[in-house]
Amino acid sequence: MRWPTFVTMQRKKRVLQRRLKVPPALHQFTKVLDRSSRNELLKLVRKYAPETRKARKERLSKVAEEKKNNPKKTVSTKAPLSVVTGLQEVTRTIEKKTARLVIIANNVDPIELVLWMPTLCRANKVPYAIVKDKARLGDAIGQKTATCVAITDVNAEDEAALKNLVRSVNARFLARSDVIRRQWGGLQLSLRSRAELRKKRARNAGKDAAAVV
Repeated sequence: MRWPTFVTMQRKKRVLQRRLKVPPALHQFTKVLDRSSRNELLKLVRKYAPETRKARKERLSKVAEEKKNNPKKTVSTKAPLSVVTGLQEVTRTIEKKTARLVIIANNVDPIELVLWMPTLCRANKVPYAIVKDKARLGDAIGQKTATCVAITDVNAEDEAALKNLVRSVNARFLARSDVIRRQWGGLQLSLRSRAELRKKRARNAGKDAAAVV
């Protein structure tokens, strides 16, 4: 069976990432948030997904109708709270320290787009989490994929949930920044190489035993 090109490329890339020595800046993207915490986090992100064009049109039409019926009434046209999306916008919230939690996808391609973002978050003491994967993160905000998302504010009823998430995320990432910056990855032998190594050790052990006898 002939596999599609993108499948073979993914497999080759995966093999290289396991065999070669991977620097800490890249290796950190293999250590993602656990499933239960990720689900809670994406649930919160989905609640504050940016409004669609249709929803915005309906909201403004409703405001215009209320204003028409009662001209003296003060009607707010402010959009509802939502997460910040887009690489530049998220970066801006980190630099201004207005982001309360930054979520980064682990499989962005090319990875250089977000490679520096964890370092920027650590420098500005902004909580961040690396999650699996960009399709799930994109689905939470109504898009196909998303490289990163920033939570800047939530409603009062979700304040406790956000604080709990930030606490668990910090224990996994921000509090372990010294370990993450020094932890290298890769250098994993293949199954064939490991089998050969075991056979070689067994032969050497047999030779040593024979020499002693």
